[in-house]
Amino acid sequence: MNARVTVQGERQITANEQAYAKQVLVLKNLQLRAYVLIGGFLLGLGCLLIAALPFGLSRGAILAILFVGIPTVGLTLYAGRGIGNQGLRKRAVLGNTVCTVKGPVTYITHRVKNSRAEEFFVGDVTLWLPPFTSLLSFVATEKNGYRETELDVIFIETRSKQKAGGESVDTNKEAVVLYLADYIDIDTVFNRHGRYYLIRESISMFAGTISCIVIGALGYLYFFPTDKWLQTGFMVLFLAILADFAIVALGCYLINKLYLAVRKRLDPNFRPSSYGERLAGKA
Repeated sequence: MNARVTVQGERQITANEQAYAKQVLVLKNLQLRAYVLIGGFLLGLGCLLIAALPFGLSRGAILAILFVGIPTVGLTLYAGRGIGNQGLRKRAVLGNTVCTVKGPVTYITHRVKNSRAEEFFVGDVTLWLPPFTSLLSFVATEKNGYRETELDVIFIETRSKQKAGGESVDTNKEAVVLYLADYIDIDTVFNRHGRYYLIRESISMFAGTISCIVIGALGYLYFFPTDKWLQTGFMVLFLAILADFAIVALGCYLINKLYLAVRKRLDPNFRPSSYGERLAGKA
């Protein structure tokens, strides 16, 4: 950590926090294995491209090989080696205690075409947040782009085995956020909703999204079969897609409203709460 981040204190980790930290640790180790698999795939693809180069020479495509084939092979091998090394001979381990750290909370935005994702940091340490959680509104409260704050975290250290002697050395440190006032309270969430609440929420969100996409696609294909696409104008097809998913979104909204009305009727004390409220331990 840099000098702008200080450890204010330490405490023992609770059973709920440890359960959550182990769930994150599984994801971190899967991430490392994914780097190895992707890197291995790209290296294998590069080797196949090398094996295919002689066929291009036999057909006289020398210019294509020089200006397209060889650069493509080089970039593929370079990317495969770089990505694979991110997870090769590495393992992630959890710290033993919860640390209260204080420092500037910042973020960077990753953009891929029309999608975007934020990565948050305290100082130079990457933060692991619960699923579907963003601290943009939290960070945006300061005009200078960051906010000094205290948060409880447990560190994940990614260690790489040395070739000689097999000793492990720390190569990277990340922090799993366990408590941030008014935003995240893992111990309270698990006490009220169970230790697999975040997993259930993630599966539910994923299943709901896939279901909406499938229903929308089936509805679209019902009114516009593939054999009619060439006979229909592009603008009509595009507007039909927008209308189709707007209808699906409206249907999901109305179903949710109906569900809440039925719950309220069956249980007058029922109070609907958002995911953010439950995550903050307020519901």
